[in-house]
Amino acid sequence: MHWSHPSSLPTAPNSGMVRPAPAPGTMQAVSRLDTVRMLGRWHEIARLPTPLQRLTDRDIRLDLDETVPGLFRLRRTVTEPDGNERVHDTFARRRFAVEEPGQFQRTTAPAWAHWLPSAWKELWVLAVDADYRWMMLGESRRRELWILSRGPTMERQVLEALKSLARGQGYDLAPLVVSGRLQTFQVL
Repeated sequence: MHWSHPSSLPTAPNSGMVRPAPAPGTMQAVSRLDTVRMLGRWHEIARLPTPLQRLTDRDIRLDLDETVPGLFRLRRTVTEPDGNERVHDTFARRRFAVEEPGQFQRTTAPAWAHWLPSAWKELWVLAVDADYRWMMLGESRRRELWILSRGPTMERQVLEALKSLARGQGYDLAPLVVSGRLQTFQVL
């Protein structure tokens, strides 16, 4: 199991993955992002509730793949209490790949409506581990936030450090839902 020291998260030196802590309340996406390494399966650990997500949602997986160059599919799969799975697709594209690599736009609209500017909403990569073991996504209105991990669990210290980073960017985390499993790192 890999462990990222929580004190290194907001200002991971020389990683290029997490920007230095911004001024309080300032929103920033990551300045470098390797979309190839970002692809694959992620597990939701925590989120701010949204209308498309039920408070009882658990065992949430996000499969990220590139459907055509520059267009990404985020397939969210939830196992419901009765054992059935619910699947929801969102599509994302980079806003400006060179100037703002961590800023995407996302839509749930059907393909025929992708040309409408109003069909797209922001999706920013706010933080990502240098080894792509965890990632934090959000948007500039600070109403939506997702903390994701490559595995179904996350060390509690890492989650707390990411929550601190989110608060520093102006997020109110009072309604945060912890949907994944946490573990405590112990030194023996």
